[in-house]
Amino acid sequence: EPLLEVRWPGARESLVTMAMAPDDVEDLKKRLRQHDQMYASMQQQGKPFEALEHLEKGLFVRKELFGPEHPEVGRVCQVFTTSCNTLAMNSLQRDNHMLAYELLKKAEILTSPSGYISDNKMRVKLRAVTFNNFGCFYKRRGKLHAALQYLAKALKIELTSEEVDNPAGTHLNLCATLSQLGRHGPALEHAQCALELLEAMQDTKDQNKESGGFGSSQNTTDDGSILAIAWHNIAVEQEHLGMLDSALTSYEQGVIVAEREWGAGHIKTLAIKHSLEEAKHKASTRRAPVKPHAGHSAG
Repeated sequence: EPLLEVRWPGARESLVTMAMAPDDVEDLKKRLRQHDQMYASMQQQGKPFEALEHLEKGLFVRKELFGPEHPEVGRVCQVFTTSCNTLAMNSLQRDNHMLAYELLKKAEILTSPSGYISDNKMRVKLRAVTFNNFGCFYKRRGKLHAALQYLAKALKIELTSEEVDNPAGTHLNLCATLSQLGRHGPALEHAQCALELLEAMQDTKDQNKESGGFGSSQNTTDDGSILAIAWHNIAVEQEHLGMLDSALTSYEQGVIVAEREWGAGHIKTLAIKHSLEEAKHKASTRRAPVKPHAGHSAG
């Protein structure tokens, strides 16, 4: 089934359509079919940015044809906003910062209360995703205070709305940003919040399995991967704060989770193991008796 198909208002024409000349309505319907066909074609050809252009044009034709409050407009706006976020992060990975910013800005505008997404639960969820991605964008650009502002906005939405995804990822993004600013105490707190949320989710999923319920295996895998990152980030912040014994324990937990989720030979697992070995070396050096340096006198 195609992702998008033209859904007409049905027997009761929208007030917008009724106010138009028949030729104008047919022209808009023709343009809409063309954009939807090009969108599907570009998707099939693996050209997501070209597809997005036709998706956006189709969205605005729908707005003109059906009116901004029609469910069809809101539905396509959700698809478009999700695509903007996905392609923005892809662009950021390729260091195309200007395109990433433009796409995120479109998503920010469309998820505002005055945007076209009438489903408020979905609008709020997409807004939190957009703010989180803006946080990653500014962190990547080295604008850490701007990153903090957007991540704080995302977290506020996530903590006050039940419909959004687990805020553990936002806590970890805040941890990484605060760490870069040298604020290791608050960074550790956010990493610990993430860990608590992830472990609580895991307990809930385990209880559901025991009671015969079903959970999403994909989400379980994602949560497990984030759990390894949470342990690693906790260890790093503990190390910054001079809590070496605690850091060693956290690194070890991180390695256990990483081996379970990614495998012993995965590059991320090896990175956590390397950090553990370095922390062990640092701890053994600190515990060794300090020998006086030659050539220095007390007087």
